[in-house]
Amino acid sequence: MNKSALYYPELDSLRFFAFLLVLVHHAPYVRSIPLWKTLSIYGWMGVDLFLCLSAFLFARLLFVEYQEKGNINVGYFYLRRALRIWPLYFFFLGLALFMTVHKNGWNPTIIQRTLGMFTFTDNLLTAAFGYSGVILYSAHIWTISYEEQFYLFIPWVLRRFYRLKRSTTISILILATLTGMIIRAFFIYYNIGHFSSVWVLPITHFESIFGGLIIGLGLLDEDLRKLPNWVSFIAGVVALYQVTRLPNVFEVQWNLMLTYPLIGIGTSLILFTAMQGNLGSLSSLFKNKILGYLGKISYGLYVYHFVGLELARNLTNAYVSDERLLVYPATVLLLSLGITVAISMISYQFLERPFLRLKERFTFIKSRPI
Repeated sequence: MNKSALYYPELDSLRFFAFLLVLVHHAPYVRSIPLWKTLSIYGWMGVDLFLCLSAFLFARLLFVEYQEKGNINVGYFYLRRALRIWPLYFFFLGLALFMTVHKNGWNPTIIQRTLGMFTFTDNLLTAAFGYSGVILYSAHIWTISYEEQFYLFIPWVLRRFYRLKRSTTISILILATLTGMIIRAFFIYYNIGHFSSVWVLPITHFESIFGGLIIGLGLLDEDLRKLPNWVSFIAGVVALYQVTRLPNVFEVQWNLMLTYPLIGIGTSLILFTAMQGNLGSLSSLFKNKILGYLGKISYGLYVYHFVGLELARNLTNAYVSDERLLVYPATVLLLSLGITVAISMISYQFLERPFLRLKERFTFIKSRPI
């Protein structure tokens, strides 16, 4: 099979930065250091950056396939996603479930959440019952269910978009955005808990994915290129900074109607400008090979990081007192990063890579070297 290549090294570096935000968000921090505290409290934005990057890449890859083949092989798309996501996902869930049952035994809640995770409906259960603390190290895995639900529609939607005029596609996305915002307003008005509803549901938390699709489809390229690239980059950073000036997303309030659009705008502008280059030393950083490799294993970094944090805390507790307000959190953070990277490198080499080689058989447009 002849294959085209479409590789953006900047994406891998951005994936690693997205993971770092998530790691800092879940790790202990020093309250007396404002930047560290802010990154910890609002580090959940790393999830949105992940979503934006994924949507962008799908839009670009499937567009090139559509141009070269005249259509999108939807079956191959789903098969590629399964080969990329499922092996690590189910391996990790099996391991987490074994450790949970070994430690706590069986109970109905474990069975319920296990079914949710194995059917990719855990975000729906999270909306109803809260995070899955009953299965060890898996509270963050609802995001996989969230993404899988988007995957059900993305190839069909994109195949339709590729046949439409730019203005028609923009109108459809505006209408979809307004519909989602109305649904979110309904949730807020009736005071439905945020983390059990808005954050985990695609119908109320969608701006970053829409932003990635817009950039991937090139719908705003002409307009954005009229501005100096660094201006757009600063605008993206400012948008995310404004999110940190708003009340956080831990409770339902009307500021969420502004928070999510700002996240979508910020992540999309940062993505667009990173892809364009011309950001001086920052562009060189985005193309750094070490960061690129870490971004390549970022799926494992994300999945395993709670395990890394737990091991880091246990090691740190053995040698450092938690009363050392700077040394303790810094040690936990650095150790968890190192441990998570080590685990993810092994996982990538021996678990993920064989399936990625198999995935290549069903790939028309290569997105990166394995």
